[in-house]
Amino acid sequence: MMKNLIQVMVLLSAVVLLGACASAPAYKQATSKGGNGYTDIKVADDRYRVQYQSNSKDVLDVTNMALYRAAEITQQRGYDWFVVTSRETFVDRNSVEPNFAMGVGRHDTYQRECGLLTCQTTHRPTHSVGLEISNSRERSEVQSILEIRLGKGMRPDDNSYSAADILTNLAEVKED
Repeated sequence: MMKNLIQVMVLLSAVVLLGACASAPAYKQATSKGGNGYTDIKVADDRYRVQYQSNSKDVLDVTNMALYRAAEITQQRGYDWFVVTSRETFVDRNSVEPNFAMGVGRHDTYQRECGLLTCQTTHRPTHSVGLEISNSRERSEVQSILEIRLGKGMRPDDNSYSAADILTNLAEVKED
């Protein structure tokens, strides 16, 4: 009985740990509308709307992923630089994920009973298993939306970015 209980607890622990690993943000294309990752829409020949959404507590990471995607689009379309014409960031901290706590314990209970002439000690092992699931951890959903205008040649100074520089300087975004 105790062996089966321990096996169940180990299995639950593995499921919880794998779930925690799966929640790490990664640079990728969104697979569905409203899903994590990037989406982009061509607004005009030289204008795009880039959106990056991720479950992350770091707004800067998500903004960097949107900038990285903007730089990829710029180079893929044969342009050198882009200007951010509009920038929006949304953070939704109302989502929560379950917090798990598990434990297995063994306690020994000794009881001593004394009569007139003798005392008798009895030993009784006690086993306990605990599992607690609560919604105590907060998760943030961050969304960064950029509207960009692509350009070639001499780069303007205001809100403009070199696509090559962004791809070089933010290369770790794609690798994480």
